Amino acid sequence: MSIVEHPRTSVPLLRATRVLAARGVRGGVREGDLVFAIAAPVLFFLCFYTPLHRSFEAAGGDYAQYLAPVITLQAGLFTAIVAGQRAGQDRATAATERLATLPVPRVAPTLARLLAIGARAAITIATATAIAAVFGFRLHGLVPAVGYFALVLVVTLALSALADALGSVTAAPERIGELLMLPQVVLVMASTGLVPAAAFPEWIQPVVRNQPVSVFADALRGLADGDSGDPTAALIWAAALVVVGALACVLVARKDARR
Repeated sequence: MSIVEHPRTSVPLLRATRVLAARGVRGGVREGDLVFAIAAPVLFFLCFYTPLHRSFEAAGGDYAQYLAPVITLQAGLFTAIVAGQRAGQDRATAATERLATLPVPRVAPTLARLLAIGARAAITIATATAIAAVFGFRLHGLVPAVGYFALVLVVTLALSALADALGSVTAAPERIGELLMLPQVVLVMASTGLVPAAAFPEWIQPVVRNQPVSVFADALRGLADGDSGDPTAALIWAAALVVVGALACVLVARKDARR
């Protein structure tokens, strides 16, 4: 009697990605990340708007309109940090290695984490926009509004891909959140997202104007007002982040494939 060995079949990419993404979403809800995704942009908006809006509006500006873009960006930055933490957690618990033994495409776990983080991004970005709208923030024009949200999502997902790659290879996955927190705090605080560049010392104003958070905040502010202005700098930064994030994920996937 002979034994017939059946070839090991692979789960289709879309199905594997969908199942793993659903697992990631459920895990985030169970761990309270959904609450943080909603509460964080509300708290940060109020923390900056409450002490600064009177002095800003005394000069004739609308601080809710000015502040909303950077709060939306910050929500995206926090989402990227969460992406790094989730990848690091998968590595620390050997979930990545266990998945590698299953008949699923190698890229499925990464795509699933990014899909789950995309759902989180949509929620936190919508929350940031909603709290700003309560205080007077408005988007003017359908096409600029689509561009506004598209730019935020592209930047968020690109940074999330980069953070995911870092979390997948770092020697201290439990500290990935700490490692990513400091750069985002510095970039947000030293940007034109909170106050105009003229409020900073003259020697640092060129850096403040041209660093990526300022570039994106200014572009989003223009889109919110219905005037895209010159989006060249924002598009260059966004394209660079997409390329770097995608390249980082590819390099990590190749490294995992050689194990």
